[in-house]
Amino acid sequence: MDEPATPSTPTMIRVEEEEYDLLRSFYAEKRRAPMNQVEFDEKYGYQKRQKGGGKLKKQSTKVASRYYEPFTSCSNFKTFLFNLFPILGWLPSYNWKNDLTADIVGGITVGVLQIPQGIAYAILSRQEPIVGLYTSIFPVFIYIFFGTSKHASLGTFAVVALMTGLAVEREAYIPSDNLNSTLLPGDQELPSPIEVSCALVLGVGLVQFMMGVFRLQFLTTYLSDQLIAGFTTGSAVHVLVSQFKELFGMRGLVKHSGPGYLIRCGKEFVNPVVKRKLKSNIPIPWELVAVILTTIFVALTNANEVYNVKIVNKIPTGLPELSLPQPSLVPRVLPDAISIAVVVVAVHLSLSKMLAKKYQYDLDAGQELYALSLTAIGGSFFPTFPTSIGLGRTMVGVESGVKTQMATFFSCLFVLSVSLYFGRFLETLPMCVLSAIIVVALKSMLWKLGDLPGLWRLSKIDCCIWMVAFFATVLVDVSEGLIIAISFALFTTILREQYPKWHLLANVKDTDEFRDTQHYQEVIFIKGICIFRFDAPLLFHNIECFKKCVEKAYESWKGSPEFNSVYQEKPKDHRFIFEGMHRIAPVSQQVFQNSFSEHPKFPASSSGSPS
Repeated sequence: MDEPATPSTPTMIRVEEEEYDLLRSFYAEKRRAPMNQVEFDEKYGYQKRQKGGGKLKKQSTKVASRYYEPFTSCSNFKTFLFNLFPILGWLPSYNWKNDLTADIVGGITVGVLQIPQGIAYAILSRQEPIVGLYTSIFPVFIYIFFGTSKHASLGTFAVVALMTGLAVEREAYIPSDNLNSTLLPGDQELPSPIEVSCALVLGVGLVQFMMGVFRLQFLTTYLSDQLIAGFTTGSAVHVLVSQFKELFGMRGLVKHSGPGYLIRCGKEFVNPVVKRKLKSNIPIPWELVAVILTTIFVALTNANEVYNVKIVNKIPTGLPELSLPQPSLVPRVLPDAISIAVVVVAVHLSLSKMLAKKYQYDLDAGQELYALSLTAIGGSFFPTFPTSIGLGRTMVGVESGVKTQMATFFSCLFVLSVSLYFGRFLETLPMCVLSAIIVVALKSMLWKLGDLPGLWRLSKIDCCIWMVAFFATVLVDVSEGLIIAISFALFTTILREQYPKWHLLANVKDTDEFRDTQHYQEVIFIKGICIFRFDAPLLFHNIECFKKCVEKAYESWKGSPEFNSVYQEKPKDHRFIFEGMHRIAPVSQQVFQNSFSEHPKFPASSSGSPS
């Protein structure tokens, strides 16, 4: 077998005679005379697109068909129902023998986490503790019927609870804990916190429903991972500061750092040892352990009266009554609803898509928007606040062996049993423990600050997006910080298209690949040909930049040996040089040969092959 020739020697690629004849006859038949664009259009019958809204009418018909087509036949209606209610597809084919045990264990494990987090995040959202348990039951149960994610754990989420609390503090009347506080005129006419919360839940559901109707899930692609990370980390700072009052409300710092230290040490040091010894993926719920131990301790020592320890107090048992949310409050909380809806959808789709790809099942992003919207709208008839996927709970469920949405049913069942029969035993739960649970849950968000050096080395623009999202959220506010972060991310996208990078490409030795000559040394140039790549679409705002880049590329290439070698030939003998065309496709080389050998400025050599 012949050795590949080096770039410094003339290279000819052998072509079979039949293949050469076929190629030559093809181009002989297809070759046309030179002509301008007008002549080309006239000869080949170019027709302009018809005006009059034909395209708009076609698109409108296509969009409208999504809503009336299901009712045109029984089969279409059946398909519509199965798409709207995915439970009709996966429940009949559920593997009761292999998946039931794993879903029961995983569901109860997630439910155990839902209880302390639900109570803690209810306090953060300025609601009664029982509202957090209701939020972990009714909206989550509705998601079982409409959701397509097998592992998503809906419920309370720190960032969403914080945004809810800010809206409630602005719109509702919240009785002060200070007995000496005065009641301002008109305070009693303000809605209650739960009324504002339910209106906010309804607003979030309506926004998400409209996103589903107009297929706006693509908007979440503008919320990059760096933007979400910076925003959630900045929100975590707000959550952390909001817990200082309850966390350090007791006299003496040591008494308050105890519960938080117990949870942190258990999670980071004891859990790995237990998993390794017992060979089990089910973690110990240290949040629930801290809740039980401190509740018993306060009840036995009567610390709430003796030492003035603030406790949860009365937790009602039983099911809540259905109530209609007040539509008049929705316009007042609509900006907050839009912000919360965007955050919920972005976090939910990003995590759900990652898990669906990892475990190889289909996730319908459009259906997820409907699922989230119907979950919120249905939950607004109960005393709840906005729900979101829980990052920690979801990953714990995955590690515990959750297989399908059936695990969510057992999680709701477990939390429901606690709220019905065991809620009264949590009345002596210290508030500082709930604050400690919230603070410890923020660790994974705050630890993302350590990713900045690596992100800076990887992409300076993405690092800037992260920092702008973080500082805007911390220094301004949560909702306004999200708007600033999205605006800055879009601005960087415009800058990348207006001032893109450009490259000179060459053939990488012994491959068919063309790569940047600044990054690869073993490359082969085609003499006389400059391959230029512009890393952006050519638009009106980067035309001048494109011209300057072409000029810079030409000046850079003009000083290279490949450019100068072309002009070392005789000026009167304009023969095309094929030296250095190592491993170029035979078709391309023959096209060059035919084109240049027949051109008057590039006569063929006497041997019949180019020199």
